[in-house]
Parts: sequence; structure tokens; C-alpha cells
Amino acid sequence: MPSIPQTYTVSDFIEWHAKKKLVLAPEFQRGSVWSPSAKVFLIDTILNDLPMPQVYFRTKLIPQSQTTVREVVDGQQRLRAVLEFASGNLKLSSKSPNFKGKSYRDLSVEDQEQFLAYRIPVVQLVNADDAEVLEVFARLNSYSVKVTPAELRHAEVSEPVKWAIYDAARHWSVLWGDLQVVSTRETVRLKHTTLIAEMFMALDQGLGDGGEVQVTRYYKLRSKEGEDYFSPLRARLDTVVSEVLEHTRSEFSKTTFYDAPNFLILFAAVAFLKGYMPTSKVSEAVIEFSGKGINWEKASGNLSAIAQAVDDETEDQGPYSQFVTATKSTLHRVSSRKPRFEVVVRAISGYVAGT
Repeated sequence: MPSIPQTYTVSDFIEWHAKKKLVLAPEFQRGSVWSPSAKVFLIDTILNDLPMPQVYFRTKLIPQSQTTVREVVDGQQRLRAVLEFASGNLKLSSKSPNFKGKSYRDLSVEDQEQFLAYRIPVVQLVNADDAEVLEVFARLNSYSVKVTPAELRHAEVSEPVKWAIYDAARHWSVLWGDLQVVSTRETVRLKHTTLIAEMFMALDQGLGDGGEVQVTRYYKLRSKEGEDYFSPLRARLDTVVSEVLEHTRSEFSKTTFYDAPNFLILFAAVAFLKGYMPTSKVSEAVIEFSGKGINWEKASGNLSAIAQAVDDETEDQGPYSQFVTATKSTLHRVSSRKPRFEVVVRAISGYVAGT
């Protein structure tokens, strides 16, 4: 059973499908289950000439008729999306910002040619029987690295909550690129989407327990919400991140405040002081500060002192010992977030308690 890696153009797949030489649903493949958003995202990938995963064929050579039939053993949902768009039955949405509202027929001739000429990577399993196909996939899976919870959510969830979080993570690439708030290694495993998800959660519900389990619960909780639910949260997220970067990037990008756990605390403190975040167990002790604004001149000196205390590990003395001690504990629990949040709110607020 030879396995032959090749590439074929989208137009090849359209031709094979029209001639009934492409079998999209052999018995070991699932039916078509992709959401419209997932389909649009794939078409956007093609129109932007970005890579997509390999497709696996079982290529049946039929000597009597001198013909070839290709059974898709992995990748049929990708190919269904391609063929649906090519037939004019899929209109692109906001998941394809440069082509929103367009079907294939609405594209320029240049973009139609780009789509048709796009090369899809394929591995052909020539004249393989079912047992050989299963053996191939058993071997592929044996070399696979265990997926992260973030990767699993991205693969399994297709509702607007996923796309709202993913689009924000993509928009704020400076955080993962230049600033390394989440490292490149972890960003490749989609862990940056966990931080963005926690920002959405803070704006939506108030800051509470975090971590992968809580993020997955949030995806499920908001799985029925449409794009309109997330748009105002995204607008507030963008406002807060922009303000944080404007006032802290040059001075604090090499400090604890640009590590993901304390970047989230700084984000949440700014959102809370701007009146963007509901009250929660984390914020209840500083409720009088909610919506009272930030004094960035004051904040600069205080954040510097906090960052220095973390570097010096001065946990037994000084005004920021509570923050230092909490930074050493389990960072996604309320018990750690609450003292850090309270310290940062007081450090950057323009409000004087009791006035």
C-alpha cells in the first residue's frame, strides 16, 4: 500500500466531484457537521493563501475501466466546505473580514482564480483496504502530542463564543508576539486564547476562579449566545487593553505585569475602575472604587514599587507583601486573585477611599 504525498488544486476537487470520482462519505467518516462559521473560516484561509491541514484519500485504481476513484478518509468536512462555496451556496460572514457578505460569484476574477488555484496537500493511500487505513491512523495518533484544553475547545466548539475569543486573540497579536505575555511556544498551543477568554469572563461575570476548567465552562455557558452578545464585551476589552498598553508598555513590559497571570489582574483592575466589570468575590472589598477612574501618574510609581517587591521577594514586609505572597500561590484561584486585585486597584485608582 504506497502512501503518496501530493498537492491538488481546488479546481481538481471540483472536477472530480462533478464527475462523481470523489467519495466524501465512506462508511468510516462522519457526516457533514461543521457550522457555517467553521466553513467560512476555512474559505478565508484559502482566499488568504494560508496553509490548511492535509487531506487523506484512499485512491482506488480500477484497471478494467482505467479510472480512479478517491475516497476521502480524513478531511471530508473541509472539502464539503470548499465545494459548497464553489457552488455558490455559502456566503462569507464576519469570520472573513476582507470578503464579508460575498459568495464565490461575488468575488473578483482575481480572487476566484486564487481560490481555484489554491493547492490542498493530500496523502493518497493507494488501493488500501479498511484494515490498512485504520493502521495508518493508529500510527499517526501514536505520534500525536496530547492536545491542550485550549486546542480541544478550538477543535470542538463552533459557536460565536469561540470566534469572539479567537478574533480578539488574533487582533491583539502584539501581546503574544513582541510582548510575550504568553510565550510563542504556548501561543502555538492556543493558550493565548485562554487569557483572552478570561478577559471576556471578567467583563461578563466579574473576576473569579480561572483556569482551563472554568474557561471551558464559560464556553458552554455562553454557547447559545449570538455575535451581538459578545460585541459590547469585545469593545470594552479593546478599550481596556489599549489603555493598559498605552500607559504601561514602555515601563512595565519586562515586569511581572506582563506575565499572563498579573497582566490579567492589571486588565481587570483597569476594567473595574472604568466601571466595565461586575462585582464579584474578588472585588467586593474594594467595591467603592468601582467606576472611579485611574490616575496613571500615581499608577506609574506604585506599579514600579509592586514590580520591584516581586523581584526582591519582600513578602514579609512592606506595603505590597500581600501581592508578593499571592503571586507565589495558585494563580487562577480567587484566594490568590483577590489580594493581588485589591492591591492593584488601590495602587492605580484616582479615588481616595472615604471621600
